[in-house]
Amino acid sequence: MQSLPSNVGRAEYALDLAMRPPFACSIIIPVCQGGGKFATCLASVLSAVSPNDEIIVVADGEGDGSWRRAEEAGARIVKLPASSGPARARNLGAEAATSEILFFVDADVAIPADAIERVRAAFQNDREVAALIGSYDEAPAELNFHSQYKNLFH
Repeated sequence: MQSLPSNVGRAEYALDLAMRPPFACSIIIPVCQGGGKFATCLASVLSAVSPNDEIIVVADGEGDGSWRRAEEAGARIVKLPASSGPARARNLGAEAATSEILFFVDADVAIPADAIERVRAAFQNDREVAALIGSYDEAPAELNFHSQYKNLFH
């Protein structure tokens, strides 16, 4: 059974679920010390969402206050009083989500403008699909060793 987000009443939550169109996406972004990379991430997500999608930013502690930029852009904010790590932040974002599709984005990642539509289409075109994973860029913006190394996994 899915638990109700603490900041939403039961009737409001049920109405939101009933009114959300099929294949709407909840884009979940955990952020702590986001800085400029988070600004780039948020801009990329804002350019990729459809009107029926929702953006949920989970503030993993106060950090540098990056979440405020998302709040100004209309994202839903879930706040943790202290940093608990990105895994917990993702899980809380998933609990707060109201859409059928959960789309997780790290705060230092910029997604292509068509990324959300491509994911939505994959679920619409094959009802047997239960999950998808994206890969790192073939040509990452960061040329440091860590970014290059992570690309080897995909």
